[in-house]
Amino acid sequence: MRSLAEKDFQRVAVHLITFKNYKAKYRIKKKGLDLMDLVDLDHRELNVYGFSPEDIQNLKHNYKAIAEKEIEKCRNNGIELIFKENGCYPYLLSEIFDPPDFLYLKGDKSVLKTEKIAVVGSRRGSSYGRSALNHIVPDLCRSGLTIVSGMAYGIDSMSQRIAVREKGKAIGVNAGGLLHLYPAGNRSLIKELYENGCIISEFPLDTFPRPFFFPIRNRIIAGMSKAVLVIEAALKSGSLITARLAIEQNRDVYAVPGPINSPLSQGTNDLIAQGAKLIRNAQDVLDEYGMKLKSIKKDESLNFGPKEKKLLDLMGENEVKNIDYFVEHLDLSVSEIISLLMGMILKNVVVEEEGGYRRLV
Repeated sequence: MRSLAEKDFQRVAVHLITFKNYKAKYRIKKKGLDLMDLVDLDHRELNVYGFSPEDIQNLKHNYKAIAEKEIEKCRNNGIELIFKENGCYPYLLSEIFDPPDFLYLKGDKSVLKTEKIAVVGSRRGSSYGRSALNHIVPDLCRSGLTIVSGMAYGIDSMSQRIAVREKGKAIGVNAGGLLHLYPAGNRSLIKELYENGCIISEFPLDTFPRPFFFPIRNRIIAGMSKAVLVIEAALKSGSLITARLAIEQNRDVYAVPGPINSPLSQGTNDLIAQGAKLIRNAQDVLDEYGMKLKSIKKDESLNFGPKEKKLLDLMGENEVKNIDYFVEHLDLSVSEIISLLMGMILKNVVVEEEGGYRRLV
């Protein structure tokens, strides 16, 4: 982390103090003041806005000690502060109403400068949703888009795992401080995001995730991305909140249509009815970005035997097939089919996924 100027210490302290006092922060914003104007206000004015004597003392005299404590925690945990004037700060995020003055970041900050698309959806994530992700997201990653999501179970984390698997880039946006990542059960994904992108947050380090923080987090997901792609969503869901925030922030909203009798497709179908762009494949998205689809580079040196070719033919394109399907359609034992699949995984032409196997070439 670069050495900080005196003004930066004030910015960190103001963020920490106003974060705990939302009502005072709201009154200041309503008056049209910048939060940094607080340091120039006298005790009486600060009291009128709703700051306690302790907060006023900290703002006027103890700000450096407060900021240094937070900054030291950042250093000890490999976390950077990305201020708005930093070249890595997402330019689209700076355009939204009330953008964060700075972001906490762990991982590769250069990923913040890439072209980004938010991918969100149901925490339950049906087999249809997984199929749609595997039909669309790999091509988005190969074509150079970074996947932004909230690391939640279901569609969010599935999209980011696909990005990692396809050697693409992904950004996780946390609904709490970076010392309390959510959900805890996604530890393996969190590690992969550090290595293949980054995790960011606007919340102070020691902030525990809370339900009312998720909409605040969602505005960052939508705000830093050119578009929000909703894969699956019920009529009342956090994904639709993200879509609404995207519209408010003048971002595009895309949605994957789904079965009319599926509760998890009611939200996406409703978005399409209201004017969201219907997405059938990655090219539908890339057209909006002015990008071209990059095809998989086939390794001409790979030779497949007759049995491997039959197996690949059965998989079709972007289809996940389970062992029972192969047993039913091939005159081979289960052990022989598994052996063939493992061999093709090693050749990087097949990938194992939840529910079965999918071909990559």
